[in-house]
This record gives sequence, structure tokens and C-alpha cells, in this order.
Amino acid sequence: MRVFIDHPEGVNHELCMRVTTLLDRYLQDHTVEVSSPGLEKRLRKPEHFRAAVGQKIKVKTFGPVEGERNFTGFLFSEDGRELVLEMDQGRRVAIPAESVAMARTVFEFGGQEKPRKEKPRKKKRRKRD
Repeated sequence: MRVFIDHPEGVNHELCMRVTTLLDRYLQDHTVEVSSPGLEKRLRKPEHFRAAVGQKIKVKTFGPVEGERNFTGFLFSEDGRELVLEMDQGRRVAIPAESVAMARTVFEFGGQEKPRKEKPRKKKRRKRD
């Protein structure tokens, strides 16, 4: 069994141990893993977005919104119907909630986003005549 815990003040080893102790009766028949969702949290539910207001987030949309599908900015507001992101130079973008394919918080290491591994591009096959 895998249990993810979160806490407004953060998750540390001590909190994980306390939760593991509470789940002690399951340890006899199951393997129990207790951990936090990590530094960059997936945002799925309206309450996740509400808790992230004021934080830097990354959003990917199903289709273009104002001509783009990928956004990174500070979550300015969320009302269940749309997210408003504040982008560079104060530009605000309203993204309908139903357009959000994926969203997560962005953790910045020393003022910079965490470096991402480049995914190898698939080679396009040429059609043979």
C-alpha cells in the first residue's frame, strides 16, 4: 500500500514515521510506503489549485489558449471555472478549467527552475515510394 501525505508546513521524516505508526495494523499483512507528493506537486482538484494561489505553476492545455498550449507563471486566481496565471511582464492569461490537461507547482532551485532532462526526439520515417 502506498500512502502520500501533505501538510501546509511541509512533510518531514518525523511526520512520515507518525503516519506509519498510525497504519501499524496494516504492516502485518501489507507493505506500507508513506511519502510526500514531492517538491513539484500535481494539481488536479479545485482545492489543489486554491492552495497553490500565489505559487509558480506550469500548465499544459488540451488545445491552444490565446495561441499557446504551455504556460508557466504565478497562479493569480482560481474560481473552479478558470485559472488566471500572471505571466512575464504582468500579462495575465485566463485558462478555462476544462482546458487543463496537466498542471503542477514549479520548485525553483536558487531562483531557477529545476533542470529537466531532454526527451529524445523520435525520428520521422520517410515513406518509401
